[in-house]
Amino acid sequence: MKIVIGIIFSILIMAIGIIFLFLFIRTYQMQNGDNAKAFLKGSVPERLPDGFYKGKVNVKTGWQGKKFNAKEGIGINIVDEKENYPFKLYKGRGIQDNIDVVKIDYSKSNDPFWLRFILDEVVEIKPNHYLGKVHLTFIPRVPFTIGYFELEK
Repeated sequence: MKIVIGIIFSILIMAIGIIFLFLFIRTYQMQNGDNAKAFLKGSVPERLPDGFYKGKVNVKTGWQGKKFNAKEGIGINIVDEKENYPFKLYKGRGIQDNIDVVKIDYSKSNDPFWLRFILDEVVEIKPNHYLGKVHLTFIPRVPFTIGYFELEK
């Protein structure tokens, strides 16, 4: 019985190690690509985004974009024509980059538990056109960048 528990524990530790290795590699790729350069050149708009912004990612999903309420500092995602996954919206310093960003924060909402590990950061790259970065944070102060998205009015 002890051998079986030892094998299961070893497999679990290896699986966790592989996941974190993947996340470190993915973060390195995301922080050193063309989107990273464009993100660093972006800026925080004088006013927070307001209204619906159509979303674009490089994979096929049901996500259509985000609807912002700048006055309230909140927003919600539009997925398959339904409003899902509300968030808080505010300006702040990037968690990986030394620039100001607009933060899309799911940690203080009634969203599913898994979503609370995600923090999006966006910068304006053209008028009403934002480039966003998706971070996962399982370990405090160790964010992993897993991808980019665009939002356009």
